[in-house]
Amino acid sequence: MAVPMWSAHRIHTPTYGRPAIRRQRLLDALSEAMLLPDPTAVTVAMLSAPVGSGKTVLLSDWAARSATTANTPTIAWLTVTEDDNSRAAFAASSLAALRATGDPAVVDALRDVPAPDSNDFPTAIAEALGALHRPILMVLDDVHLLHDRETLETLGSFLQWAPTTLRTVLSGRFEPPLALHRMRLDGRVRDFPAHELAFTDDEAATLLAEHDVALDPADLATIQNRTQGWAAGLRLAAITLAHHHDPHGMITDFSGDSRVVADYLVGEVLDHLDSAARDFLVETSVPDAFNAELAETLTGSPDTHRFIDMLERENLLFEPVPGAPGWYRYHPLLREYLRAEAGHRGRQAVADLERVASRWFAESGADVRALRHSLHAGDDDSLQNLLCGLGFGAVLRGHADTVIDVLTQAPTRVRTHPVSRLVRAAAELDRGNEAAAASILGVRGAVADDTARSMRPTWAVPLEHALRLELAVRGGHIEHALTAIGTDPLGNSGEHDVDAFALTRLGIAEMYLGRFDQAVHHLDDGLAIARSAGLPSIELQALTSLATIGCWRCDLTEMTARADEAAAVARRHGLTDSWYFHLALVVIAWGDHLRMDRRAALDERTLQVLADRGIPAVAEATACAAGVLALDTSDAPQSTASASREHLLAAHRRPMPPILTALLAPAIHNALLGAGHATGAAELTDHVARTLGADSGEPAVLAAVAALHQRRPDAARAHLALVLAGDRGCTAVTTEILAWLTAAQIAHEKNDPIAVRDALFAALTLAEPQRIVRPFADAGAPVRELLNQNRGRFGVHDPFAEHVLSLLPAGPGRIANPLTSREMELLLELPSWRTAEQIAADLFVSVNTVKTHLRGIYRKLDVRSRREAINAARGLGLI
Repeated sequence: MAVPMWSAHRIHTPTYGRPAIRRQRLLDALSEAMLLPDPTAVTVAMLSAPVGSGKTVLLSDWAARSATTANTPTIAWLTVTEDDNSRAAFAASSLAALRATGDPAVVDALRDVPAPDSNDFPTAIAEALGALHRPILMVLDDVHLLHDRETLETLGSFLQWAPTTLRTVLSGRFEPPLALHRMRLDGRVRDFPAHELAFTDDEAATLLAEHDVALDPADLATIQNRTQGWAAGLRLAAITLAHHHDPHGMITDFSGDSRVVADYLVGEVLDHLDSAARDFLVETSVPDAFNAELAETLTGSPDTHRFIDMLERENLLFEPVPGAPGWYRYHPLLREYLRAEAGHRGRQAVADLERVASRWFAESGADVRALRHSLHAGDDDSLQNLLCGLGFGAVLRGHADTVIDVLTQAPTRVRTHPVSRLVRAAAELDRGNEAAAASILGVRGAVADDTARSMRPTWAVPLEHALRLELAVRGGHIEHALTAIGTDPLGNSGEHDVDAFALTRLGIAEMYLGRFDQAVHHLDDGLAIARSAGLPSIELQALTSLATIGCWRCDLTEMTARADEAAAVARRHGLTDSWYFHLALVVIAWGDHLRMDRRAALDERTLQVLADRGIPAVAEATACAAGVLALDTSDAPQSTASASREHLLAAHRRPMPPILTALLAPAIHNALLGAGHATGAAELTDHVARTLGADSGEPAVLAAVAALHQRRPDAARAHLALVLAGDRGCTAVTTEILAWLTAAQIAHEKNDPIAVRDALFAALTLAEPQRIVRPFADAGAPVRELLNQNRGRFGVHDPFAEHVLSLLPAGPGRIANPLTSREMELLLELPSWRTAEQIAADLFVSVNTVKTHLRGIYRKLDVRSRREAINAARGLGLI
């Protein structure tokens, strides 16, 4: 039998390069959908995309490839024209396309079918083709031209009941009303919408390369952004670039009003539209997107819905905006052409449209769009009024970059207006540019000058105070900023966005000074206003700050609740790029660390966001906390602990409450001791004393831990005496827990089981309300052993003691021959990696004595090297 061929009946010659290789993914998708032998599979493919999307070329390549497959189908092709808009004409054209395939079996099967105008023709065709029991492909190109109701009904019915061996591909600018919904529900239709036919970055690069055009990633991204992967647009760009002496400059200028693009758009997209439709397109191209209400306001046309339906139905480079029901936009190249057309109507006509759009967006609450259109309208007074009314709100809603862009382009008298300067300062702060904000505010301020009093609204001074507080929190001198506010009230200006921002800034400033009660009061008020006014960014900031206070107070219940709520607000409102969201994640991780009920970790993105955009002190503190969280699994604990110590020192060069040192220092101190870095641990203790005061409990507890580590229980007990007696208070409850756990170990060394039990009871009493477990783990294997020995002796705390034991690492193994006190003393020195001579000098013994004890350690631990001894001792909980 002769190999079936596909017909060239009414097939258009492509006007751009054949993309068989560069669009392999679509060829494969078509083959997978239409060439499978499964009789229940897809029988209809619908390609619906604007003019110039490459539908015809794609299908011709696919048809040519399909003709060479193992189970070669017979392929018929019909390019629909206006003349096919009658049932008889369409039937005749379809029959001619089938006969033109050259397949003798198909030609013979169709020999006796009735005339195309017969009512029996569709049924006869279906029966004749079904009787062949072989695959047949029918391509109907430009099917959007079918509009005759009887023809469409006949075709729809035929597709529904056609034999499963017949697969039909429908291709057009839009889908005609064929009533395919039932077939879609049955899974028999595979849709290829416009976005699926768009060229990917790799495909676009291949197309350009065929024209000897190679672009760097930035220029390729620009072209893709302009064309949106539209085949015709890419082809036009390739043709232009191939003969241009400055490709980069050409790419910058490549737009819808370029001559080659404009000619194509007019000839292929716009030429068939009447004047009313073209006016609608031009006038609605002013905004980047529009809905029916805005379109009617811009055009004054009562036929808005009819025009939108026509544009959407005919797929004229026009699409709904994803995620915004009822909103539409033009393809970037088409919009640029339309805006150029609007410009031909005169500057005033364009300005009037921009002014109408600005007013509409302002009334709709779309502050950023209102500002942009007002700028483009050239109406300085309107722009200034919008900046006063909407500018700061736009910053709070995450549009600082746009606000700065508008102000940069605004006339001098708008840029230098006192309120514009405040809005600019707020936007610069939002972007993390403290230097620019400080420069704008100046020494006297943006609105403090007497000459500016008549130009400023009542909320301007409270906003400036709030901005100065923000600067102080980031750079220092918080007390000075609070003093400068004096008796000026914050939070009652009557402007919700300013009041919510000012109260939150005031609360954050108090928080960094350690005035937690005042801070909570202001933050709660700011949170309430933010929620009532719909200001999610301020809500996020207030919640994260309240969570941070809960963290610093070791109120894990409040901390976790607020941090979880903050994270939920950020995710719900798309604020996950905010550094406050990532700070909330840090707080959540710290809660997990203290409770040990799930893995505590920080990802690299959180650390990077806080380092790049956060308050410097917070970034350093977060890096320190990340190190503390990593200590359990670190392969180099001394290095990790030393790095965390440096971050802690750096954090306190900026405004930071002392409580942070109290929370982080004990874990770092413990890791330094465990790594044999006694000097580093002592230096950290000195820093804690300087930060918290020599009379605070933290330095005494750390000194006691170090003394116990060195097997000097009497010295450790002396350090703890005032803390345990309540005469020297600890800043953090976690340190107080650690103090009692250290006391329990001292009592064990002194063989005082009653004191052991009492000390453990006191530690459990402090830890249970917030379910704090971490200090028990940091205290090491000895505390686990003591808890185990005293099981059932803690009364009301027995359940919590069992909970703690369940989360602590498994207890250490035992060695048959325990180390002597001198061997233990030497063992503690091994992680320092100092020489035998240096250790001997510190212990006031001979080098030979050190070597003798070292051999004893190796023998008892059953190891052969210093590294093996350190690892074995750590596994046994000895160091």
